[in-house]
Amino acid sequence: MKKLFTANIPTKLMALVMAVALWLYAINRHTGDLTATVGLTVVVPEGITIVEQSTGEITVHLQGPQNVIDTVDTMIKDRKIEAKYVIKESPDLIEDQLKQSIFIMREQLDLPPAVKLVSVYPKQIDVVLGKLQKKKLKVVLQKKGEPAVGYSVANEFIFPGEVEVTGSLNALKETSFINTLPVDIGGISGEQNRTFPWRIEIDQKVTIKRGDKTVSLPVVCKEDVRIWLQIVEQQDTRIFGKIKIKVVCPAEYPYLIKMQDEFAEVRVKGPKLLLDKLNADDIILYIDATALKPPGPYKQPIKSILPKNIELVDKLPEVHVDIREAMRSMEAR
Repeated sequence: MKKLFTANIPTKLMALVMAVALWLYAINRHTGDLTATVGLTVVVPEGITIVEQSTGEITVHLQGPQNVIDTVDTMIKDRKIEAKYVIKESPDLIEDQLKQSIFIMREQLDLPPAVKLVSVYPKQIDVVLGKLQKKKLKVVLQKKGEPAVGYSVANEFIFPGEVEVTGSLNALKETSFINTLPVDIGGISGEQNRTFPWRIEIDQKVTIKRGDKTVSLPVVCKEDVRIWLQIVEQQDTRIFGKIKIKVVCPAEYPYLIKMQDEFAEVRVKGPKLLLDKLNADDIILYIDATALKPPGPYKQPIKSILPKNIELVDKLPEVHVDIREAMRSMEAR
């Protein structure tokens, strides 16, 4: 039996070395490495909110059997593996804000037992915790787009005008209003006046100024609001020059009339769409000479006839009118 163990020792040692080498080769060949980015969720207890978080993702370096690493890679891409860190801070310990640094270990990642966590980047994640409070904030309507050509928003009505918001003490003490989600008013016209009110959700953040920077901080608002918009035709003005002034008088008017100025300039206002189509022929200027008799001269006000919904901006001037006997005028010739 002794000879069985002591015979051919060099050969047996060589076989052992080769077996170990083969085993190491097999292990290295079937061990996989994976570097991937995973999402990071920080969970806080009731009464606390996260005001700031230095990153929402971390990069991990993993090692393990190749077949397991391949499965983990797929799970990370499908967001089935993410980092989750639970903060157990009590709200009673936070007066306003509290900054903490957290470190992600293997227990924060739901990894298979055969997978080794080699490294995490960044190693340190900074979070700022804030104590939650409730506050009533004024609602401000946010709009995007422009009404149809020729229309504008004349008035806005929001109900309720204030909503209750839950957010960090630090954020809410620095603001008095909250925005709605943007309302698309692109292309709307007066036809939409019959479709109001619209229900609009509240944006889940407030914007505050800190030095030269504008910071958005998350809040929670479970209310929505109703809005009414008064859509009106856009008003404009136009000037028409050298419009001939007509003379209104009876058909058998026996006198000759001569005006010092036969043309006048007119400035009118009205809906932009209507003004864009308006031309000088649509405007009538005249003087009424029915009651005028010689001798003259007279100063007569210029009167106007305008299309519907068109108005004068400025009062029309008076015109100098000279009245003469028709027969005497003929004899003078």
